[in-house]
Amino acid sequence: MAEVVTLGECMALVYPYDPVELAHSQRLCLDIAGAESNLCIGLSRLGHSARFISRVGEDPFGTLIVSLLQKEKVITDSVVTDLQSPTGVFFREHLADGQRRVYYYRRGSAASGLYEGDLSEEHFRNAKIVHLTGITPALSASCASACWKAIDLAHQVGALISFDPNFRPRLWDAATARAVMLPFIGQADILLMGHEDAVAVLGIKDEKEALAYAASLGPKIVVMKLAERGACLWENGHCINVPAYPADKVVDPVGAGDGFDAGFLSAYLRQQDLQACLQLGARVGACAVKVEGDYQGYPHLEDLL
Repeated sequence: MAEVVTLGECMALVYPYDPVELAHSQRLCLDIAGAESNLCIGLSRLGHSARFISRVGEDPFGTLIVSLLQKEKVITDSVVTDLQSPTGVFFREHLADGQRRVYYYRRGSAASGLYEGDLSEEHFRNAKIVHLTGITPALSASCASACWKAIDLAHQVGALISFDPNFRPRLWDAATARAVMLPFIGQADILLMGHEDAVAVLGIKDEKEALAYAASLGPKIVVMKLAERGACLWENGHCINVPAYPADKVVDPVGAGDGFDAGFLSAYLRQQDLQACLQLGARVGACAVKVEGDYQGYPHLEDLL
């Protein structure tokens, strides 16, 4: 049984071994990446059981995704192998001057075919938190329906719902994202958003105003991740702020937001106070930026202890 259940797309990630453009690279590295799978890895390393629901293709990339998640002790019994569609792939350039470019090849991917029938009550039994992001409903109408099915199943088993908007302008425009995501925010118990999410999805730049407005939509706890400025939280009209956890170097910020979510939810599952939840989120996020890759820097529980 899993404490946390999430669903979405994990893709194969290809990037140059050296900080050069893809067109000039002689050596390439292969890994995996995805917001929801990152969260599962982060939680698993912190001592929690996490189930990832998805689809992969019957190809080497799908095999890689499942094997790496299993190596990280993520529960993958509900990852379906799609015999008709390929695993999504994306390419990333991380250049010496700090620039990053991403090229996605995910249209028609196996994960975009995720649908309600891929979810069952058994997958959610005894779950304490069901975590969703705004990326999954952006992939397809069937993915959006699967997210609503997950909410229904969460209610049936008494699990809380956490939601990270994770706005991706490559997937949809702000107006469309807003129309789709606001109802999801209204169903969330915990909202974990970045400042960019607040601007794109809520249309609000002021942080306290965005926190208060988001809370008025339904979430009991609203968190705003502010990168190097730390994080803040709104609950019952009260605001809590924590500074960023010190990072002696920043190699790659990708995955820091998902790491923050994992740290926050880990402390919440351990019934720590909300300031401690923010602090652990900030600490895991800071660990993520120190190394190349989405999840490689996430700490294990013994590292924190």
